[in-house]
Amino acid sequence: MVRQVSLNDLIDMVNNVENFEVVDYQGDSIIVDEVKGIVKIKDEETKKELSELRKRSPRGKPTPKQLSVTADVVRRLVDNKVKFKVVFGPKEVIIRFDLDHYIRLSEKDVRIVGYSSRNEGALGLIASDLEKYGPLVFLKRVK
Repeated sequence: MVRQVSLNDLIDMVNNVENFEVVDYQGDSIIVDEVKGIVKIKDEETKKELSELRKRSPRGKPTPKQLSVTADVVRRLVDNKVKFKVVFGPKEVIIRFDLDHYIRLSEKDVRIVGYSSRNEGALGLIASDLEKYGPLVFLKRVK
């Protein structure tokens, strides 16, 4: 469901732990969509079983500190009109720029994939905000 939102609406989505994707910008408006999963299931019976399993599994939420840092990062990325996705998991937040570039705020630190230095690309805009949360750990791709 694509819709236009303001920066305040986006920050509210972060505080309400709602996944979203910023797909474009139009003037002062931000165009967001819901995050689409990779799995596509045609069989209705299997879909029902999976949704029941999801309902039963207890999931933690991101910590208040993770949400606060994510809100700061979202503000900075929107100010620079960067397209990105935010996906919340149990005690973690993933900020994804594309398949090969993303940042994961885990319980202990900030895991960075696809970047080789803190000044590279979108990471250069938000590295100082991320360092408020914890040390930046650069992960290398396994080939």
